[in-house]
Order: sequence, then C-alpha cells, then structure tokens
Amino acid sequence: MKNSLIFFFLLLTSCGYNLGRSQNLNNASVSVPYIKQDLSGHFTSKLIKELSYSSNLSYKYSNADYILCVKIVDSNTSQIGYKYDRNNENVRQNNLRATEGRQKITASVELVDRISNSTKFGPFEVSASADFDYVDPDSLNDLSFIDPSGNRTTVLAFSLGQLESTENAKEAVSKPLYEQLSKKIVDAISAYW
Repeated sequence: MKNSLIFFFLLLTSCGYNLGRSQNLNNASVSVPYIKQDLSGHFTSKLIKELSYSSNLSYKYSNADYILCVKIVDSNTSQIGYKYDRNNENVRQNNLRATEGRQKITASVELVDRISNSTKFGPFEVSASADFDYVDPDSLNDLSFIDPSGNRTTVLAFSLGQLESTENAKEAVSKPLYEQLSKKIVDAISAYW
C-alpha cells in the first residue's frame, strides 16, 4: 500500500500537477477597477473573464497583488466599404453609399503593485479592431424590395439580424471587439512574466 501511494504521488508530480499554489509571480493575483470610458461595463467584464482563464494570473476582487489600470484612450469608426446607390428602377446611380465600417479601440494599460504603489509593467497601449456591415436606414431600396406580385416588402424580416443600422451594428461588434482587446492585454502581461 505504501509503495502504491509513493508511485501515485510521483506520477502526479511528474505530470506537472501541483498540490498547492506556489507564491511566485506566475500565480499573481490581479484586481481590475472599473475601466474609464467603458460606459456599458462590457469591457471590464470581458477583461475579468480573460484574467480568470489565464494560467499564470488570477483575478481577485480586492486585496490582490497587483492592480490592472486600464483606460480607453481612443475609440473611432472609419468607413471601409461602399456600394453604388440605385434608383427605384434598379438602375445604378453615380453616388456611393457607405455599407461597411471598422471600429477601432485603443486602451492604455498599466500594472501597479498594490503594496508599493509602483508600476510593475507599462504603461503601454493595446489596440484592436473589428469590421461590421450595416444598411442605410434612410434608403428605401436598402430596406425593401418589390416581390413577384408587385408589392413592396421589407427585407428586415428575411435578414435574420444581418441587416442593422449603423448604431446597432456598432453595438453588436463591440462585444467581440472587447473580447479581442482583453485577450491582447492578458497575453501581453502573461508574456512579461
């Protein structure tokens, strides 16, 4: 029995399994105060979620080893896709309409030691961007079509949520954008250690 316990213990430790957490920098606890300019709170929650997935960092609400100070320093949208406008007879006009955008967010990140109040890592800037499609809510041709019986029918019923106005499309793309930005932040801190 004693030999089998020793064998089991050696088997567990040889696979890299630890029976307790070591108190080195690889298992540092990090708290995340509310992120400035994050009005919805989605970015803060995504960052906390990514920290909890990390293998060498852990999230702690209070009394953590480090405080992760994050501030959104830039958020902008640029137009990247266009299409020709069409009139009611489906003839191409010479003016263009915007149909695609790119949302880009840049955050300033700093890791501060809670006890000494000194900067451990940073400050550095991290950026992420995501593309989205939208329709012009003022364009009758974008929002409807003439069915075979000659009646005008809205396309929104058939779009399955793929056709959104600019504001709704920006809101929909913000969650995966915050997730991408959070992963980059946690990866940068993990690579530092």
